[in-house]
Amino acid sequence: MEAWLATLEPFKRLSPGERQRLALVTREKRYAKGETIFRAGQPSDAVWVVKTGRVHLMNYLADGKVSTTCVMAQGETFCCLPALDRKPYPADAVAAVDSTVVRISIEAFHHAMNRAPAFMQDTLCLFCDRLRQIEQKGCMVYEPAEQRLAKVLLGLAKKFGSTVPLTHQELAEIAGITHETTTRTLNRFKQQGLIRSARGRTTLVRPKQLQALLKVSKPSGSLTYVIELRCPPGYRSG
Repeated sequence: MEAWLATLEPFKRLSPGERQRLALVTREKRYAKGETIFRAGQPSDAVWVVKTGRVHLMNYLADGKVSTTCVMAQGETFCCLPALDRKPYPADAVAAVDSTVVRISIEAFHHAMNRAPAFMQDTLCLFCDRLRQIEQKGCMVYEPAEQRLAKVLLGLAKKFGSTVPLTHQELAEIAGITHETTTRTLNRFKQQGLIRSARGRTTLVRPKQLQALLKVSKPSGSLTYVIELRCPPGYRSG
């Protein structure tokens, strides 16, 4: 376990001795596809690492729809935020495929942070990256389906490589669009030669062209309002 942790962020910043102490209190468990690891609102008691498989962090909306906030791939650590503030889990964690997950107690994780400033810094950076991802997902609600799906595929390609092993339904739950809209949009990407698709997977063929979709300019004739604020004479900021 110590050797495996040494390959992962943020644990590689710990000394071998600190990692060994952490490894001694970790617990490994297998989850079948669709099985829930923890539920939103439960007291947070651990930091989790995906050893094999894939885990989705999901929220169930009032209309019955599912919103996937994060996809955790092999080797990724999740739920650092509840570990830092000890508040309840903000989402359900569900095994998207048969998965093995490693559990590290909050107490052990906090002790490691207190003893290793570099480990604490990397943990905070990881936490900030996740917040940035959630913020970007929130901004997607104002974008057309094409841009949303292109952004989702490009983001997932950073985790999985050029072939993204998610179904149309899973992509729809991340992008916040319907299954039907997802299928139509992917078919359009396929006709344009941007992707190839097979059952349960999508391969990015021309990622640069997908990236270009994110830079679409505003429609002609759109108006932009600029408000200029003037400070009174003698005003000094700070």
